[in-house]
Amino acid sequence: MAEPSIRRRVLVTGASSGIGEAFARQYATQGCDVVLVARNSEQLERVAADVRRTGAKAEIIVADLSSRDGVEIVGERCGNVDVLVANAGVTHAAAVGTTNRDTLDRIAYLMSAGVVRLCEIIVPRMLERGGGDVVIVSSIASFTPMRKAGPYAAAKSHATAYARSLAMEVGHKGVRVVAVCPGYVRTELHGRAGLDHLARKVPSWMWLTSEQVVHATMRALRRGKTVLVPGAVYRIVLPFLSSSLAQGAWRRLTRRS
Repeated sequence: MAEPSIRRRVLVTGASSGIGEAFARQYATQGCDVVLVARNSEQLERVAADVRRTGAKAEIIVADLSSRDGVEIVGERCGNVDVLVANAGVTHAAAVGTTNRDTLDRIAYLMSAGVVRLCEIIVPRMLERGGGDVVIVSSIASFTPMRKAGPYAAAKSHATAYARSLAMEVGHKGVRVVAVCPGYVRTELHGRAGLDHLARKVPSWMWLTSEQVVHATMRALRRGKTVLVPGAVYRIVLPFLSSSLAQGAWRRLTRRS
């Protein structure tokens, strides 16, 4: 009698919307079970219900990953997972000195130190089991200065650097690691950050969908890429983004009316 196949378990943080939700749906359609993490329990329940319609199991962990306690809760409750998608994040833009320092600390932990801590909990378990995948959703801000978004760019740079080093350490041991560094993606993050004007001012050809980011990530994992910049337009302009000419044009394009 043939043994039943073992379904892979996928942990997705920031799974209540946007890129995280798209990853959860994609892995569910591939026959994986998912563990969904976010702060908003109602949104998680909605995503979980959709995932279960595919026949996949969906567990929910409500946690705030901008705090050490939140990360520890997830690490304790998630158990063994075959894939980690570290996607939880926010978009932040403000002049230097105008953001509450506690908020700055939470942003830094959510998108950099907390990502490292969660990987340091989960990746050793993957190594013990002989393999796994780690997807760290970073940003194109890893590679270019961002006016009025220094804390955000710094956090994403930290996460990307960690992913590259982690990949070098564990890649030959069966754990694939990729840092995904998209530009503009159509999610709810810009609206939450009070940056709705970007949807009107940034040309439509510069926007990606969450699904495009997910599909590009899957290709990158198969091809063994460590750093991915989704979207041909971003890969073309990336070498020039830090130039004074590009930065000036960007400021004029994204300035509030």
